[in-house]
Order: sequence, then C-alpha cells, then structure tokens
Amino acid sequence: MLSGEAGERVSAIGDSITDELSQLPEQKWPAALLQRGAEHNVTFALFSSSGTQVMGTSVLVPAEVLPKIIDKRSPTDRPPPRRPPSGSVRKRPADAPPKPRFMLRAGDPAHYWAGVHLDLTQQSDNRPLTLLMVSNTITGGGLFFDLWPWLGLAAAALLLSALVWMPFVRGITGFIGRLNHAAGRIAQGNFGERVSRSRNDELGELSSSVNTMAAQLGEYVAQQRRITADVAHELCSPIARMQMALGVVEQRSTPEQVGYLQKLDAELQHMAKLVEEVLTFSKAETLPERDTAVDIHLHELIVSVIAREAPEADVQLNVPNELQVHSLRDALDRAIGNILRNAARYAADSGPIQIRADQQGGNINIRISDQGPGVPPETLPRLFEPFYRPETARRRSTGGSGLGLAITRRCIEACGGTVTASLCEPNGLEIAISIPAA
Repeated sequence: MLSGEAGERVSAIGDSITDELSQLPEQKWPAALLQRGAEHNVTFALFSSSGTQVMGTSVLVPAEVLPKIIDKRSPTDRPPPRRPPSGSVRKRPADAPPKPRFMLRAGDPAHYWAGVHLDLTQQSDNRPLTLLMVSNTITGGGLFFDLWPWLGLAAAALLLSALVWMPFVRGITGFIGRLNHAAGRIAQGNFGERVSRSRNDELGELSSSVNTMAAQLGEYVAQQRRITADVAHELCSPIARMQMALGVVEQRSTPEQVGYLQKLDAELQHMAKLVEEVLTFSKAETLPERDTAVDIHLHELIVSVIAREAPEADVQLNVPNELQVHSLRDALDRAIGNILRNAARYAADSGPIQIRADQQGGNINIRISDQGPGVPPETLPRLFEPFYRPETARRRSTGGSGLGLAITRRCIEACGGTVTASLCEPNGLEIAISIPAA
C-alpha cells in the first residue's frame, strides 16, 4: 500500500515539476530545482535519456539506479514533448498513460531514490528528461509519502478495536480477578469461599471446579479436625488413669525406683499437656459460637496476662489506658498469653519484651516484640501452622508442641482480626495483632 501511494506521489511531483519548468526559461531551471529541494529536504536533479546529469545538485548515482534513469520508451510511446516558453505550451492529455517511475533503496550509505520520466525536453535536445529525487529517509520529507495519515488510520483502528473488545476483555479479566481472589482465600483456609457462576463458557466451568474443590477441601479438613479432636479427647481418660496408677506406684516404690518413676511422671505430664493443647486447638474454631464479643479494657487485660504468663520477665508495657476492644475475652486472653509465653521462653534473657498498642481507624494494633534470636526468615510464613516448629525450637527443654501460635491465629480470627509475624532489627521477633476497636 505504501509503495503504491508513493508511486502516485512521485508521478504527481513529476507533473508539477513539468508544469513549472515548462513555463520557465532553461537558465532558471536549476534555481527552481534547488527551491523545490529546500522545501522538502530532498535533492532534485535532471538526467538525460542517456543517464547523464544535466541540471540540479550533483549526485553520485549507484550502479543499480543508473539503468532505471534511462528512458527506454520508444518515440511512438512517448507523448509530444513540452518545451520552455520559447515554444507553445502544450498540456498533458488527461487520458495519457502514466509516466514510467521507479523507487528503490541503494548506495552505501543507503539512500532512497525515486525517479520519473518527464514529458519535458531541452531546447538543444529533443529527448525527454528524467527527474531524479534523493532522500536520506523513506518518507522523503513527506514528498514520497506521508506517514501521518497512516498513523491516524492505525490509531483509529486501535481505538475502534479497543471499543469493540474492551467490554469483552474487561469481562474476562474481571472474572479471572474474582476467581484469583477466591482461590487465594481458599488457599488461606477459608473453605467457605465461593465463586458465582455467571458465565456459560470454560471460565464458568472453572468456577464450578473451584467451588467443588473448596467444598471437598473444607469437608476433608473438617473431618481431619474432628478426628484429631476425638483422638485427643479419647486419650484424656487413659492418661488420667495412668497418672493415678503412677501415683499409687510412687507410694509403694523403693528409693531405687524413684528416679525412673519421676521420668515416667514427666513424660505423662508432657503427654497430657500435648493432648490439652490439641483439644484447645480443635475448640478454638468454634469460639465464636460458644462465646460473645464484649468491650474489653485492653490495658487491664494485658496486665493480668503478664502476671500469669511472665511474672518474672522484664516486660515494657506501652498501652494507653483508654484503649478498648470489642472482642472475645477468653480468645484474646489466650492469644496474647501464648505470644507472651513464647517470648519469655525464648528471649527473656536477651532483653526486655515490649508490648505496644495504638488505634488506627477502627482497629486496635497490638505489637509484642522481643530481642531474642528470632527465627530464620524463610520460616515466617509457617509460624502459625499447626505442629510447626523452627529447628531452633525443637528441643524438649524449650520447644512445645508447635500449637501455641496456631491456637493464637485461631483465637484472633475468631475475634475478627489478623495476626502476622516479622523480624526485628538487629534481632528479635515481633508478633502484630489487629482487632476491631470497641
């Protein structure tokens, strides 16, 4: 399309040059060519039919361009020549065949060459001349062809395409966004999340598959939790009977047997504590059904938790007296207690434990930080998973069952809030809780 348009423009330039030069004496032709070249930043030159330059700025014609300059038309195919004003001026007939023209890229460095055989001759020669145009750019300063109409056409096509396709594309991307959001919620454990099937295509089938997957995962996880809770509940009775039997045996034991019986009693106590934490973890999910949210004076609650969980630790409390939260009291008490107990266990000897709270909008933010060794950065996303403990916390003397922070998250979620963990600088761990204010 571009070459066709360029050819038409070259022919039009040839007609325009022919009309202009045919009304001027030959001595004024070079000035006219220079003026035309200056207007478009293109070099104009006239060549004879033999390929010799006769007028215009001197140009070095490449070998592949020179044959095209030579007018190969026979005298019978050429229209009557047009001469300068010394003779009569004859207009080119409207039905005359188009003049031969050419366009190519040649030379080193490469230039763009265009030419057209004119119906114009010199006084001294009856053979028609060839107009040669040379430019450094493909557009020839807009003389060969103008890119702006094509750019405008392309912009109009893009705009029309956007108007046609935008509703369709936005419908797809919007649905995929909702599907992605639902998948993220399901990955976080919210198995009640569903995607409305408002489409009858493959995306609608995908939403049905996601809903089915969420329902099956929710049922599977609920079944696993029920099994865990039932097993923990069933273990309570035999452990209690074993502790009672061990107490009887201790009363009748010999001094040599006391050490073994004490080790056995420690193991039973550890087992009983583990079963108790498993039961607490399973019951934390039903806290909203068993408890009612009330307004809680946050400062008083945290003071009581410190007195119970870390009475000997160095705790720096920075909680305004006027802060109140609207939450489940037992759940919030247990969540803060678990965090404070972990901080006292792992970092009490490294520096003070800081508890800060403030209000931002409709939420109360509670931050509990220590100056202990912290945890490896890659373990942060898993700290709140059930039974997960970093390698540094797997010793029996310090590490628990790995349910403390999992219970904390369950309790905070039951309170309608969120809990996150981050590392402190230069060392330490911070647990941040966000719950609704009163």
